[in-house]
Amino acid sequence: MRLETTITSVQNEWVKSLKRLHHSSDRREQQKFLIEGSHLVEEAIATGWPLDAICFDANWARNNQGLLAALAEDASRKQVLLQPVSDAVLRRLSTTDSSCSVIAVANQVETLALPPSELSLAIAVEKVQDPGNLGGLIRIAVAAGIGPILLSPDSVDPFNPKVLRSTAGQWFRAPPRVVDLFSLLRSQRQKNVQILAASADGKSFWEYDLTVPTIFLLGNEGAGLSSDLKAEATGIIAIPMAKGVESLNVTVAGALLVFEAERQRKRDTKS
Repeated sequence: MRLETTITSVQNEWVKSLKRLHHSSDRREQQKFLIEGSHLVEEAIATGWPLDAICFDANWARNNQGLLAALAEDASRKQVLLQPVSDAVLRRLSTTDSSCSVIAVANQVETLALPPSELSLAIAVEKVQDPGNLGGLIRIAVAAGIGPILLSPDSVDPFNPKVLRSTAGQWFRAPPRVVDLFSLLRSQRQKNVQILAASADGKSFWEYDLTVPTIFLLGNEGAGLSSDLKAEATGIIAIPMAKGVESLNVTVAGALLVFEAERQRKRDTKS
């Protein structure tokens, strides 16, 4: 197995170009993003996510000889560069303070396409800003088996490294799709999909039939849903809460809504 010569300089032009991927504008321009750490990189490989390069240190190479050999066999066909680098280069490329032994350079597979024409259950989010919240919603989508989170273009960058880390590797199993929510909701409404906007002034989720095709519409952490998007809903849904509690974290709200829908659907299949 032949590997490239180890890159040791942080002034290397290729390394500099990868460092720029820390910024969302450069990720959009290059149509690439970084995947940091063994767990995330292995998940990307396991799910077949298209990679440009894998940068790793000697320690990672020693501990992953089998994986590296398998990657080397496939590298020329998939055009993946297997690039040994120094610890200094890895520290330069990392977006965290903790040490990292492997970082992959991945291609931004098109995430702007609309979801499948037949939606059974989905979460659409407007202007979510916290990477951890988006990551939590992605984990919920994977756990419930409902497919990708539908995301407004003015939300946090779905390729943000904090988003990826917060999904514990599940990002690659259901990457979020950036969509024009207005167009999406109008097209789905024409197909008789129930669109329920989450709001404290809504009707309890116990009063809704969630066994029919449904999109839950969630809003920004601070401002909630915009009035224009809320107007696209076919109903307003609320999570029953004790008096004095104004709202829940968007991730918690998404989980409660999705799993209430799953509960109703499993109940129906048993009856």
